[in-house]
Amino acid sequence: MPPIIADAEEHFRQLTPPADPLLKELEAEAAREGIPIVGPVVGRLLEILAAGAERLLELGTATGYATLHLARGGRGRVTTVERDASLAARARENLARAGLEERVDVVCAEALAWLAGQEGPFDFVFFDIEKADYAAALAACRRLVPPGGLLVADNTAFPDAVPFQRALHGDPGWRAVSLLAFLPGHRPEKDGLTLARRR
Repeated sequence: MPPIIADAEEHFRQLTPPADPLLKELEAEAAREGIPIVGPVVGRLLEILAAGAERLLELGTATGYATLHLARGGRGRVTTVERDASLAARARENLARAGLEERVDVVCAEALAWLAGQEGPFDFVFFDIEKADYAAALAACRRLVPPGGLLVADNTAFPDAVPFQRALHGDPGWRAVSLLAFLPGHRPEKDGLTLARRR
């Protein structure tokens, strides 16, 4: 087998999907203010994975960067949950600027408390909250995600995400895969992504 291309990281960095002016602005804000966002590569991946989804749920909105990608990829409604009221307000403003406010509900709440009162179903779920909360969020999603539904979790190379990964990969109700990937524009650029389909 031949070796991979020389300077593979730079090669893949050059393949980063181009961002529109609003996304570029949010990327600059995130860099300036230290706001964690998924970046353009994971953003495009979310768009692709969300295609056809009717009811999408995002846990952890921040300024709405990933939310924009989910709304553009899915064809239905997005519910996104953010505990910080100022970030939730900024997300609403950014979604309105993108013309997506009619398709996205921004909820200001603690994700785990909010999940406890939901009935679902959600056919696409994205985790980007505190990694230590992923395992508890997964437990809620067992009843909220129907067979065929997709779960995507960001930052799963973080130590606090390990209990979530063990629970998910050991649960026969999900078909899961975890990837360690180079993700230009993501924080950090080398991180884990976990994807799972509900059985």
